[in-house]
Amino acid sequence: MKKTLIIYLLFTLTATGFSQTEKLLVPSDLKQQTIVTEPVTLRKGYFRTGLVLNYRVADRYFDNSGDKQYYRTSSWGSKASYGITLQYGLSDRFQIDVLTEYMNTLQEISNTEISAATNTSVTTVSKQKGIGLGDSHVSLKYQIIQEKERKFSLTGRLKATFPTGKKNPGNIKSENVYDLPVGDGTYAVGLNISARKIAYPWSFSGYLAYTYNFTGKKVFGTTDLTEKKFSFGNLIESGLNGNLHLNEWIVFGNEVNFYHEGQGKAETQPPTLIPASWALSYEPGLIFQVHRFRLGETVRIPVVGRNVPADPLYMLFAQYIF
Repeated sequence: MKKTLIIYLLFTLTATGFSQTEKLLVPSDLKQQTIVTEPVTLRKGYFRTGLVLNYRVADRYFDNSGDKQYYRTSSWGSKASYGITLQYGLSDRFQIDVLTEYMNTLQEISNTEISAATNTSVTTVSKQKGIGLGDSHVSLKYQIIQEKERKFSLTGRLKATFPTGKKNPGNIKSENVYDLPVGDGTYAVGLNISARKIAYPWSFSGYLAYTYNFTGKKVFGTTDLTEKKFSFGNLIESGLNGNLHLNEWIVFGNEVNFYHEGQGKAETQPPTLIPASWALSYEPGLIFQVHRFRLGETVRIPVVGRNVPADPLYMLFAQYIF
């Protein structure tokens, strides 16, 4: 009888121990993982939505020689995009992403001319703005190699861009007063291969991406409203990333990013209209995880480049997982 009682107690304690361990793995806990500890793709049935803000002021740029220059003192501009992201786990290894953007672009140019006859100056100010729905993107992401302890993950992503944004200038009142386009006006398809390794409290990752831009048609300028064929140069992008847990809910992110976009072409337009460009940038950031809610802020700082903006690109995002 005593032996039977002891065996019963042992089974009871063992079952209790297993139930306590299993309790740590309930879905509500899995949905609170940070960008360091979560899988590279959403688990099956998980849904995440988010808002993304990108903002940059036009002040300086890298010229064709790679030198940092200021824009003309009589010009000023800014560009902001507000994105809505939807992510869904089709399986534990397969994820679909949808992103659409609302654009807000402003450009202001001031010109001063001096009349030789009257020796007086006349200043004219032209303002262009572009507000509206931008282009949309759909991505399919698949874990080729799943991440296990002491191993790494290998993930492939196929991305398609659809020209849903207005591609031509509108509301043209004069040569210098009109609404800017908010879309690129062309389809694109891209392939991304990335790898990640977790060494808690660190995670290390790297990626290589290629984007092919199809030929499109749009208007260049405001005097000739005939649509011309054009194509952007194809894009190659790569990056190395290291994320560090500062505590259980704050992650310090670091990324070094490089991209190169080839020479574009436009019918009846000079080659310099869509020049080849490249940039090497550093991107630090902080990501906060509070239960299922995630808030992040990063700054992409161009270090060197050619024919690209030299001003920082500020990014804020907020996400919630269901």
